[in-house]
Amino acid sequence: MKSLTFAICLTLAVCTTGFAGGNYAVLMQESPAGAGEIQPGIGVHTFGVNEKVTLNTVPKKGYKFVYWLGDVSDPTANRTTMSVDGPKIVIAVFERDAYNLPSASAAISQGPEGLTPRNDSIGGSFPSIPPDPPDEPDDPDDPPPVPEPGTMILLTSGAFILRKRLFRKQ
Repeated sequence: MKSLTFAICLTLAVCTTGFAGGNYAVLMQESPAGAGEIQPGIGVHTFGVNEKVTLNTVPKKGYKFVYWLGDVSDPTANRTTMSVDGPKIVIAVFERDAYNLPSASAAISQGPEGLTPRNDSIGGSFPSIPPDPPDEPDDPDDPPPVPEPGTMILLTSGAFILRKRLFRKQ
C-alpha cells in the first residue's frame, strides 16, 4: 500500500511540473547586479513553447557587456535571440571598464619652487601624522550549515527503521 501511494505521489509530481499550459519560465539575471539594463527585464518571465525571444542589453556608465550565459543564439552580441523550448536561466555578464592608473614613476603633485615644508617650532621636526587605525573586518559570521531536506528525510527514515529493528528483537 505504501509503495502504491508513493508511486501515485511521484506520478502526480512529475506530471504537474513543467506542463503548465504550454508555457515555460525563463529567469533573467545580470552580473554584477546593477551593471546594466537587460530586456525583457530581470526576473522570471513566462513564454510560450518554441517562442523566439529577443534579448537586449545596455551597460551602465563604467561597465561594458561581455557575454550571455545560457542558451542564446550569439552569446557575445548585445542583441541576441533565444528559442524557449524549456525552462531556462539566462545571465548577462558585464565587467567594469579599465582604468588608466598613473605609472609609478609619475611625479607626485608638487608645489611651486621655493615652498618648503612647515617646521614645528617646539621639537624642530616635521609634524607626524598618526597612522590610520587598521580596518577591522565587519563581515558577519557564517550561518550554521543547514542540511538538505533529502538528508533529513534519509536520517529520519533510517532512525525509524533502526528503532523498529531494536524494539522487534526485545
